[in-house]
Amino acid sequence: MGGRLSPVIIIVLLLVVIALGLLGYQFISGSSSNQNGVGPEEVVEAIKPTINLDKNTNNDGSVTITAIATTEDEAGIDYITLPNKEIVKSDRAEYKVSENGKYTFSTTGINGESSEELIIEVNEIASYSDENPYIPDGFESIGGDVDSGFVISDEYGNQYVWIPVPSGKLKRNTELDIKYEEKNEAAAALVNSVAKYYGFYIGRFEASEYELNGKKIAASMSGKIPWTDINCQEATDYSKNSGLDFGYSDDIYTSLINSYAWDTAVTWIEEQYPSYSSSVGYGNYEGTILPTGTTEKDRLRGICDLSGNVREWTTEKFLGGDASRNSDSEENVINRVIRGGAANISRTPNSHIGYKENTSDLYWGFRIILYKQ
Repeated sequence: MGGRLSPVIIIVLLLVVIALGLLGYQFISGSSSNQNGVGPEEVVEAIKPTINLDKNTNNDGSVTITAIATTEDEAGIDYITLPNKEIVKSDRAEYKVSENGKYTFSTTGINGESSEELIIEVNEIASYSDENPYIPDGFESIGGDVDSGFVISDEYGNQYVWIPVPSGKLKRNTELDIKYEEKNEAAAALVNSVAKYYGFYIGRFEASEYELNGKKIAASMSGKIPWTDINCQEATDYSKNSGLDFGYSDDIYTSLINSYAWDTAVTWIEEQYPSYSSSVGYGNYEGTILPTGTTEKDRLRGICDLSGNVREWTTEKFLGGDASRNSDSEENVINRVIRGGAANISRTPNSHIGYKENTSDLYWGFRIILYKQ
């Protein structure tokens, strides 16, 4: 038997070698699986998207925040959530703000994973005041200051003058007079706007007709014949639609001038021109209606023709009994107040006369106001 191994021992050794080989293969295979991240018990971490924010100041003083979402997941971005919780189904969104503060954004991928909320702080917006008027989107300053008359113009040439109201409270001379009433949606909106922004814009000129894309629009332009022979109902509608027809931004409104706007503007002019409201020394009372803005003596603090040229409808109601031109038998027709004088009649800027709102005259016109909500 010398040095020869028995068959039994040889078989046992072979079995040991085979067992060790199998164990080694399993070890190597297991290590390789773990290194490649596909082990049977390993949990694959979902990919979260990210969001980046940037901001730019607009010409109107507001700030636009731009949000851009990215992800390494091939499925891509599902939506971006804006600060007001609105969802934008895109990997890019813009959010316009008009007040300083902190604004929160987030994004969600198509895989259902959401990013961490990201906050951006806006502090570039100037605080509006009577001495720092807002400039509506689409308008630009064309001259003057708050003291002499801050004038803005749109691309068509419509011009408006800023009326500062430091107290945030409009003036109305007939507020305690039961013969007059000013209760309408536009007047209430102006009161609220001035309480917030400390001023409003008045048409620099009496309203005139302007045609745009075949449509007749009320305008506030220089050198135009005033729009007359128009009743108060029509003047109200054309004034309200002026801003819409010229394409002003959604937060800018136009309307027919009301008693609050008229009395506040006259009082402001009177700060530099004493007794203006009760004087007939400024307006065009010469018999012929002139193009807007051509009467130099009635161009005060940037505002033109508020005394004369044509009388102007307001939204104020006259409740004091029969109004002028009361031959109309319609009992439900409202009496509205006309202010100022005209080329054919010398009346002061402070005059109040009620007329049926569905009547008109060749020397009666109107004026538009503009304000931000």
